[in-house]
Amino acid sequence: MTYLNEIKNKQVTVLGLGVTGLGIVRFLLSQGLTPNVVDSRQSPPGSDWLQQHAPNLNTHFGDLAKAKLDSADMIIISPGLSLTLPAVAQAIQAGVEVLGDIELFARLTDKPVVAVTGSNGKSTVVTLAYEVLKSAGYKVGLGGNIGTAALDLLSDDFDVYVLELSSFQLDTTYSLKPISATVLNVSEDHLDRYASYQAYIESKQTIYSNAALAVINSSDSATHTQVMPQLSFGIDTGDYCLMTYQGVQYFSYQNAPLLPVSSLAVVGRHNQLNALAVMALLSPFDITPQQYAQAFGEFTGLAHRCQFVAEQAGVKYFNDSKATNVGATIAAIESLADQAKQLVVIAGGDAKGADLDSLKPYLQQQVKALICFGKDAKALVALTDKGHLTTNMEQAVALAKQLATVGDIVLLAPACASIDMYNNYMQRGDHFSQCVLAEAL
Repeated sequence: MTYLNEIKNKQVTVLGLGVTGLGIVRFLLSQGLTPNVVDSRQSPPGSDWLQQHAPNLNTHFGDLAKAKLDSADMIIISPGLSLTLPAVAQAIQAGVEVLGDIELFARLTDKPVVAVTGSNGKSTVVTLAYEVLKSAGYKVGLGGNIGTAALDLLSDDFDVYVLELSSFQLDTTYSLKPISATVLNVSEDHLDRYASYQAYIESKQTIYSNAALAVINSSDSATHTQVMPQLSFGIDTGDYCLMTYQGVQYFSYQNAPLLPVSSLAVVGRHNQLNALAVMALLSPFDITPQQYAQAFGEFTGLAHRCQFVAEQAGVKYFNDSKATNVGATIAAIESLADQAKQLVVIAGGDAKGADLDSLKPYLQQQVKALICFGKDAKALVALTDKGHLTTNMEQAVALAKQLATVGDIVLLAPACASIDMYNNYMQRGDHFSQCVLAEAL
């Protein structure tokens, strides 16, 4: 990590404490650097840890305008903070280098990195890629926007890193050189942070900038790039796609069958698409069809992502609380529609300014009832004449049980963030599961 020697005499400021910021501070301290720590909150999470373990660090908690950010040589900023904040913009204008933890990570390792972003499916794809690489005998570090912070991965000697990256992280990453990189898909999200939908797309696309291989979604033009070489994936078209061979459906590469789709334990077209993306991303590595089959067969999916909860009175209940935007809800509806007589969908929360209209045709064709609560519930109910307004999860689940009949599926797929009523999507999903199971007692 010779780069750290270059910055040991620089004035480094960590901006934004919280989980990521505190992780950055811990890493820098472990490497003998003593950063300044700044947060706009008077008592940010992590301040107790600092007081106990690093009481001599210079800190500024409160008004960022008084933090003298423009006097730093380098600011390592948490992804939750925008570069357009006046104090940050002023520091950038003054010539201060502003980067994120992923950029620092990129400067400290030369090991291969598989980089994944997208509006939906990131966590599933990186976790499945991690499992496949492990089955092929690689020592793999998984982290970024999932699980372990990227900098913490540097404490072990991995062969390869698999990173989930958000658009916020990409906004402060400039020199990451992935062996393969993908934008899985793009749908309207985070429009409370970006000036336009196009600006959000462009943020995602920066993942391709220095990639040795770009992996694109054949059916989503917002993922397409001019970066070469590239591979595509898709259900019906792409270098990696599905094909029928001797009456059996296969995952294929350029019209050659690789392994049966039945080798994938998790169900649904969206998971088949995720598997195809993984195969394209891992094409630079030496992995046999048997090693793919082993990992695909053992992977049972992630919590809160089309997760089966229970079957009661002939009705199945699925928790997809991670569907925090319209695209994810559409994917969940499409994935489960062919398994259900009809769908009853529970949705709602904070839509973060997104256009909800693209849900309309899916609600019309495949959903018999839409039950909504939360901040933007009224806007969702207005999309269909099948809409029902409730005030909380308990009411929503109770109504779903009344409306669902044998063979139906009740699906929590909110199309919205959870921040209006819950701490996070996990808490919302757990509450849904509790309500479903409590009703059965």
